[in-house]
Amino acid sequence: MISGISGSSITPLAGSGSGVTRASTPPPPPPPAADVSSPAISQQAAFTAQVAAQPTVRPDQVDRAKQLLSSPNYPPRAILEAVAKLISDSQAE
Repeated sequence: MISGISGSSITPLAGSGSGVTRASTPPPPPPPAADVSSPAISQQAAFTAQVAAQPTVRPDQVDRAKQLLSSPNYPPRAILEAVAKLISDSQAE
């Protein structure tokens, strides 16, 4: 081993035989702990709680979808033609 270098130790390189050395480096420090009291964390926790409190099924949207599907004009003909054109164009390539 090499001595005289302050603050670092030198260890032989594995499988290299004598005479070849490398400096061993300490592991990186752990990341700083999150500050739970920060406003951003509090806002995120509040948002997460609001989302969790929402129902998984929204009856008003289900009713709206049923009304749209019962209409003979839904989806509009222009939308159907545009989608048909996109499909046709993609098949031609």
